[in-house]
Amino acid sequence: MSALASTVWLALLLGWMAWGALSLGLEMPVSLVLGLALGVVCAALFRDTLVLRGLIAVLAPVGIVMPLLILRQMAGHLGAPVQPFGGVQIGLFVLFYATFLAAAAGAIPVDLYRLGFAPWPVAIMVLALCALGLVQGSLFVPVLAVAAQAIWVIGWGSSNWFDQVLHPMLIPAAIIVLVLRLF
Repeated sequence: MSALASTVWLALLLGWMAWGALSLGLEMPVSLVLGLALGVVCAALFRDTLVLRGLIAVLAPVGIVMPLLILRQMAGHLGAPVQPFGGVQIGLFVLFYATFLAAAAGAIPVDLYRLGFAPWPVAIMVLALCALGLVQGSLFVPVLAVAAQAIWVIGWGSSNWFDQVLHPMLIPAAIIVLVLRLF
């Protein structure tokens, strides 16, 4: 990933975290603007510190999925119409992604990860995700798939398409969402 793209991602991530903390005591639009401003300032001034470099190293490869999810959540809190993910969808995602990670780690004797390096399988997966979005009436998954393919073709970040659309932090985040929906 280019230095500019990783700095923008870092600013967005830090702004999202600051927004979460600030929203405990401030109104939504104010906390969002202040959080994003704080994220930009911290990413610009402290990008080369050990802590922020470590954060980037731990969360790498970044891909496009986390920034798009952050922007989606922010837009929803500002009043944009955002279709929520269903509980069954999230549960199936966790199941399939955990299986995918197990296969990528060699625990299951199928190497699905290698498909993310080849143009034709990636094109087929992008078309399938666009069709899924059409059936569900959702724009998020098709936008994610196409944006990830564009970034993958440009050569930013990982040379594997899956690293653009998936991130290991999605499993704990999805499980937390499922647990919170129980209460």
